[in-house]
Amino acid sequence: MEGAQLKAPADWDVRMDGATYVLSSPKDSAGASVGRGILDVAPTLALGTDDLATEAKGSAGGGYKKVERLADEKFGRTPFFHIRGTGGSLTYDQYGAVVGDDQVTITWSFNPDLANPEQIDTWINQVMPTFKFTG
Repeated sequence: MEGAQLKAPADWDVRMDGATYVLSSPKDSAGASVGRGILDVAPTLALGTDDLATEAKGSAGGGYKKVERLADEKFGRTPFFHIRGTGGSLTYDQYGAVVGDDQVTITWSFNPDLANPEQIDTWINQVMPTFKFTG
């Protein structure tokens, strides 16, 4: 997608939904996925990761008691911001980067009643380190 690539493990479901990719975590014993990530690439006017993070944090507040910016991380030599929201009916983790004139965001949400924070981090960490930009 616009040169941005992520690789999901074989037991994940990956599909295109409009202009975005949806990566669903492995199914549980009842046959349901407990969470997903949405990869989106779009043009941006943000000057860098800090601008993009400020914009993303402001728009992430709906339904969450606390939305905070965590330490930036690098994936595929690309610096990403990380925003986490708590208190909603779903968990919220968003990673974002400015690559050229585009913004790349991966937004993760999981059902906290079906997955604990360690499981959620494990699933996210199976995918995020595979990020590569080939554009």
